[in-house]
Amino acid sequence: MAPARLMRGAMAERDGRELRETVEALVARVSRLEAQVAELGARPRDTARSPAATEDDEAIRLPALPAGGAALAGRTLIVLAGAYLLRALADAGALPTIAGAALGLAYAAAFQLRADRDGAAGRRTSALLHGLASSLIAFPLIGEATARFGWLGAREAGALVVAFAALALGVAYRRRLAANAWLTTLAACAAALFVLASTREPVAAVATLLGLAAVVEWLAYHDAWLGLRWCAAVALDGAALLLIAVAGQAEAPGGYAAVSAAPAAAALLALPVLYVASVALRTLWRGCPARVFEAVQGSLAVGIGLEGARRVLTAHGENALPPALIAVALAALCYGIAFAYVERHAGPSRNFYFYSTAGGLLVLGGTFDLGLGGALPLVWTVLGVLAAALGRRHDRTTLRVHGALYLLAAALAAGLVSSGARALAGLEAAAPARDAWAVAVGAAAAWALLAGERPLPEPARLPRLLLALVLTLALAEVGRVALEGMLGDRLAADAGARAVARTFVIVALALAAAGLARRGLPELAWVAWPLVALLAVKLLAQDLRTGRPATLVLSLGAGGALLILLPRLLRARERDG
Repeated sequence: MAPARLMRGAMAERDGRELRETVEALVARVSRLEAQVAELGARPRDTARSPAATEDDEAIRLPALPAGGAALAGRTLIVLAGAYLLRALADAGALPTIAGAALGLAYAAAFQLRADRDGAAGRRTSALLHGLASSLIAFPLIGEATARFGWLGAREAGALVVAFAALALGVAYRRRLAANAWLTTLAACAAALFVLASTREPVAAVATLLGLAAVVEWLAYHDAWLGLRWCAAVALDGAALLLIAVAGQAEAPGGYAAVSAAPAAAALLALPVLYVASVALRTLWRGCPARVFEAVQGSLAVGIGLEGARRVLTAHGENALPPALIAVALAALCYGIAFAYVERHAGPSRNFYFYSTAGGLLVLGGTFDLGLGGALPLVWTVLGVLAAALGRRHDRTTLRVHGALYLLAAALAAGLVSSGARALAGLEAAAPARDAWAVAVGAAAAWALLAGERPLPEPARLPRLLLALVLTLALAEVGRVALEGMLGDRLAADAGARAVARTFVIVALALAAAGLARRGLPELAWVAWPLVALLAVKLLAQDLRTGRPATLVLSLGAGGALLILLPRLLRARERDG
């Protein structure tokens, strides 16, 4: 029993000792906490949020104003105030007015340089505000110096607008200040148009906007803010159209300065040169795909520039041949780029279609303006046959389509389309020009070239369809001429007989188209059914109205035979296919 009693006493003593140690540790901790609380109470209260802030305190506390942003905004106002101080000194006579304007521009340029330094140091907000303030000072000052005080002429003001825009856009590009680039471009365009409205000198305005557009296209070449091009292009196109309206008259309208033909034509011709060069650099040198802007503005620039220059030169009695020759040269260049470069290099195929389409349109426009007269349909016919032959040789659907379009344009110019359509409709028509028959022969030759290619995918059949339409109209005119030659007097005296004769022509053409479609030219089936629809309209509108029982027998019999035979021929084509 004694050992057990001794063991229990030792354990109780040990537990009491541990309890005392624990209590002493807790007392020490409480003492330290009391000392810290007393020290905090002795400090002055801080308005900053403490860790013990309540939710109520959080709800009533207002956010602090960002001191840096307020300071930058205040500094920008002081910058603008400095510009108005120069203006006030000039108005009070303390500074010569011209000197005040020069100091104002130097003041604005200095802050562009300051924006560049801030951007280099990483202070983007400061750079942004300095650049915006600089543009807001410079461009209105140039406009006022021109319109209000007359210190600057239209050319000098335009040069200053372009120079300051180049400086500001250069800084914006170096420091990637998008807002500065947009404001500068918009303000520069507005300043140029304001100078135009005040001076009424459209040649100077077009030159100014050409310079501004060149700077913006330089940015686009480096893939910077491609949307800026639309702003400059819209302003430039508008000024160019105004120049055409003013300079396209022998005498300038009231309020506008007299415009000479040579400077006006040169300014207008610079428009396509600028955008063709820009598009070529981006798509060829850089390898970028042609965008919507290139297609839209490139077409507008070429059309406005070349046609505008031709009108201006014609109005002043000058030789209008240079714009047409430039168009033909650009057409050859576009075709050369499309087939010699784009086709042989890996890259977006849309560039090929862009340049080849531009080449075709320029060929049509340039040759039309060459003043070829009656030889124009022959020129287009030769081009059409040549394009069709090259398309077959090099297996290019684009060239086949261009050849068909050249021949269609030739048929329109020669009067073959209008006379053939009237012949099919049973209407009286003047005989087409003698060149129309050469166009018909050319269309037949091109169709024969392309008809020998089998099989062809669906897109490649479009040229053959266009040529088939031209040939259908030509054959309708041939049929009309042949019938008038054989039965001229009888047809002239009998309207019913004329209606029957023309009904037979339509029936023969529809059956021929269906027969050829069965022989491996399926696109001709698209010609046969429209002829049937035309025949139905003709029977109702002409044969029944002008015919008599004897002629109606023939007209209705021919129409019925066509409706019976045509589906059989086309079904046979489908079975053979």
